[in-house]
Amino acid sequence: MKIYIFRHAQKAMDFSGDPDLTAEGHNQASKVLDRVLKKELPTPTQLWVSPKKRTHSTFRPLAQHFNLPLQNHDALLEQQGDETLSDFRNRISGFVESASKLSNEVIFMCSHYDWVIEAMAVIPADQDLTEDEFAHWTPCQYIGFNVNKDGIFEFVELKRITL
Repeated sequence: MKIYIFRHAQKAMDFSGDPDLTAEGHNQASKVLDRVLKKELPTPTQLWVSPKKRTHSTFRPLAQHFNLPLQNHDALLEQQGDETLSDFRNRISGFVESASKLSNEVIFMCSHYDWVIEAMAVIPADQDLTEDEFAHWTPCQYIGFNVNKDGIFEFVELKRITL
């Protein structure tokens, strides 16, 4: 199985609490689809998003092209105001563990900066994901893993979508 974790594309600046993407962000979302079509990324079988507009918009081109539903997962939301760091990490860890038990899937997950940073600390990987190269996430950056039968995330790639 494969799991690819994305930080959402560039978000608009507004005070709604749930901004959509900028024009550049929409272009980044289109580039994700382009990478799949060029076989630079695997073809997803599932698209998992947080309930926020910006994650939906990041994967919408994929969803439309491959006729896949965008599956909302509250566990992909950023840290909540009443949630301790320990609780946040436990939420992420449990979610990642349950995802890793699905077989023969290619799951693309789209979440938020703080979620991705904390995921790097809790994912059971074949290398240390807390190293500096995994600490700075630009909009629409992603990391890919092959998940082996023991639930270990084997690092494949770390890339940025640039225009």
